[in-house]
Amino acid sequence: MRRSRFNQGKRRYTRKSRGGKPRGGKPHIRRIFTPPGSDHTIEHRIAFLGNPNVGKSSLFNMLTGGHQHIGNWPGKTVEKKEGHYLFPRRIDNWIGGISRKPIEKKEGHLLLSDEYFSIIDLPGAYSLSAHSEEELITRKYVVEEEPDLVCVIVDATRLERTSYIALQALELTDNIALIVNMMDLAEKESIQIDRHKLEKQLGIPVLLVSAFDNSCIIRIKKFLYDALHTEKYTFTPAYLIYSQKLETMINSVSRQINNREILQDYPTRWLSIKVLEGDKWVISKLEEEYVLDDIFKKIEKLKISENFDPADEIPKRKYRALKSIVKKSVIGLEDFKEKKSDKVDKVVMHKFWGYPILILIYAVFFLITFSASGPVISGLDSLFISFSEIVRGWLLAINSPAFLTSLIVDGILSGITAVLLFVPIIIIFYILIAVMEDSGYLARSAYLMDIVLGKFGLQGTAFLSMIMGLGCNVTGVLAARTIKSERDRISMILTNSFIPCAATLGVLTSITSIFFKTKPWFAALLMLILYAMSFLLVFLSAMFFRLFLGKSDTMPLIIEIPEYRMPRLKNIFHLTWERAGVFIKKAGTFIFLASIVIWIASNIPYGASPQETIAGYIGSGLAFITEPLFGFDWKIVVTLLFGIAAKEVVISALSILGLLTAAWTTPQIIAFLVFQMTYAPCFATLAIIKSETKSWKMTAIGFFYPLILTSLITAAVYHILLLFF
Repeated sequence: MRRSRFNQGKRRYTRKSRGGKPRGGKPHIRRIFTPPGSDHTIEHRIAFLGNPNVGKSSLFNMLTGGHQHIGNWPGKTVEKKEGHYLFPRRIDNWIGGISRKPIEKKEGHLLLSDEYFSIIDLPGAYSLSAHSEEELITRKYVVEEEPDLVCVIVDATRLERTSYIALQALELTDNIALIVNMMDLAEKESIQIDRHKLEKQLGIPVLLVSAFDNSCIIRIKKFLYDALHTEKYTFTPAYLIYSQKLETMINSVSRQINNREILQDYPTRWLSIKVLEGDKWVISKLEEEYVLDDIFKKIEKLKISENFDPADEIPKRKYRALKSIVKKSVIGLEDFKEKKSDKVDKVVMHKFWGYPILILIYAVFFLITFSASGPVISGLDSLFISFSEIVRGWLLAINSPAFLTSLIVDGILSGITAVLLFVPIIIIFYILIAVMEDSGYLARSAYLMDIVLGKFGLQGTAFLSMIMGLGCNVTGVLAARTIKSERDRISMILTNSFIPCAATLGVLTSITSIFFKTKPWFAALLMLILYAMSFLLVFLSAMFFRLFLGKSDTMPLIIEIPEYRMPRLKNIFHLTWERAGVFIKKAGTFIFLASIVIWIASNIPYGASPQETIAGYIGSGLAFITEPLFGFDWKIVVTLLFGIAAKEVVISALSILGLLTAAWTTPQIIAFLVFQMTYAPCFATLAIIKSETKSWKMTAIGFFYPLILTSLITAAVYHILLLFF
């Protein structure tokens, strides 16, 4: 057999049997506890593995529906998705429908039951190397958690590129199946895939599907069932034979680490390959038991004397093998000319025209967001005002104490209203984000911005965090998870509060429209300058934090540019539900509690004048500093203090304290707008910063850094404006 081909014989290493269906054996059945009345006793764990943008999450959502749990991997900031579905054990007719035998009950337990399939949607990764947290989590789960089956999802239109991770998985575990997605797009491009030839070459089950076809759900479920239970599919996974020189090196390393105590669950051959590739995680683990200096010296010698680097040669051999597999299994790739997506990208991703188009698209994006949400918010506001008055009237009718009436109506109901009024704008915002993501443009915008952000030491994926921050800084901080460099991720988390969220934008637009109603052109120009200032602060702060957050490996932006496609309603719904849920659950809770605290601070002692309350005394004390520096009296200070809890509270505080009808000077107004734009993250954002960084120190920096920097800028702006007004 030529060494560049796959070998489908017995592997050269031995390893413990994993769950699933070992070659030539029976499927592994995992029994779980069955409470009385339960209808399932058998559980299978299926891991979905694949690149980003291959439709992996779409298939996951289709299979599991609403039976999903979204969280984080233990001790990690990477998102973890788990879902499940029940599968009937007896299938009478797959075309006509599903039926099962009547279930007998005996002493509260079921004798015949459905099978419970747990689906784990592993983080999207381009390889199983340790270049990112997602990749490390993925391969550790595949080996250490022993799923019954690992389903690698690949893109039919990019079979060679997206199958690279499948080739790596074949070296890691026997329990592999391949699901080729996006067959509808492949057919449009005249690409035909021979499933049988693909199965024969890889030695694993293969299924061709399209996530846009609802009928594929039943096909996938039957495929997974048959792979685990029947002899329809065989598992004789192929593995790659490299060049003679590489094989000699792999065997040499394998002999040295064969009797190891550490990483026993990992195949010896795979570990040897990772050592030659320079995998830092594998090397650091093995060096706890072995001295590998002689291996690294040999590699360095080969690099110098023969210009041969195993870390480069191994991927080359894999891609060479993939090219051969695709050539034998796929018809139509060579005859296919320029794609429609490629023609569009010549304009949309042009080095010059791409940026005006990007600005135009996001301008329309925000116009739709605020135009569509405006009437909904106004309607809800009127509804809540009417409801609050009804509750107030009911409380007065039963002679409720004035203190309790004010607490319920002005405190609790006001807090709930503050949360609900911002839900429409958040939902519309995330619907549009989901449309852009599912259509394929979001990845392109990140690619375009990578060039710009790179000048400030940030990755293009930081742009996604900034865009999310425009909706809510909570989700902006969470979106920083997509940034591979730890230094850049922390930097983006600490500076995301500079991005004006939807609540801040509401405050700014309200104030500018009130105080500059006779000069709309000035108001528009002022808003443009404020936005430019906020983004500039993010860029400059990123450069500043590079000096203090330590060295970080340069992580180039690796992103799959998907085909343009019509967004699917199910995907939009799931993406919107996940992200809007973060705001409602986390941010909503803090806004509600903060509103009650604000009411107490501004009403104790009850009946006293505003200046004699707790908030009044605090504001008066701080006004000695803020009035000469920024021109802020005690009322403005109190308003800004309330805004730390939740930015949307600022407008109501201004109204309660009578500042919306007061006489402000132009320097005061502009200084207030500058300060309000970027001065501090809200309580909910601070909580997320603590959750993402796991550090009180970083949380403190995330609060005080923007506060100090904004104070310096505001003081400078105020005193410069005093010279002209």
